[in-house]
Amino acid sequence: MRLWAFSLFRVSPEFRRLEAELQEHLKEEFAFLLERWQAREGFLAVYSLVGLSAEADLLLWQGAEEPKALQAFRRELHRTRLAGYLEPVALHLDRGEREPGEGVLALFPYGLEGLLPEGLRAFRGENLLALEGPWDVLFPLALREGGHLAVRRLPREALDEL
Repeated sequence: MRLWAFSLFRVSPEFRRLEAELQEHLKEEFAFLLERWQAREGFLAVYSLVGLSAEADLLLWQGAEEPKALQAFRRELHRTRLAGYLEPVALHLDRGEREPGEGVLALFPYGLEGLLPEGLRAFRGENLLALEGPWDVLFPLALREGGHLAVRRLPREALDEL
C-alpha cells in the first residue's frame, strides 16, 4: 500500500491581477518543481479543474511510500513564489494501490454509494475513491454524487489554464 495525498488549490484573484510576464515566471518556477517531483520515486499527477469546479483550479495527486516524501513535497511547494497565490481548498490523505493513468479523474473523498458504472478504473483508498475513465461516464456521476472532476495535464499545461 502506498500513501496518497490529494491536494486541491484555488488560485487567488491577486494572481490574475499580476502582469503577464510575472505570471509566466511564477508558473515556470512551479512547473519545474512539479516536473522534478514527477521524476522521483512514487508519482505526482497534475490535474486541471478550471471550468469544472467553483471550489478549486488545480489538483495534485501524490503517491509515496513514506510520509517524509509527502512532507518534503509540501515543504518545497510552499517555498515557491506561486504558492503564495494558491489557496488550499482541501487535502485528502489515504492509502491505496496503483498509479493513475491519463485522462479524466473523478475524486470522491468519502466514497460512493451503490455500484460503479462499467468502463471505469477505480482507485480505492480506505476512505476515498478516485475513478478514471471517459468524460461522458464520469461527468454525470460527479454531478450526481458531488465529486471533484479533473482532467490530467502536463504541469505547464495545467498552469497555463489558470
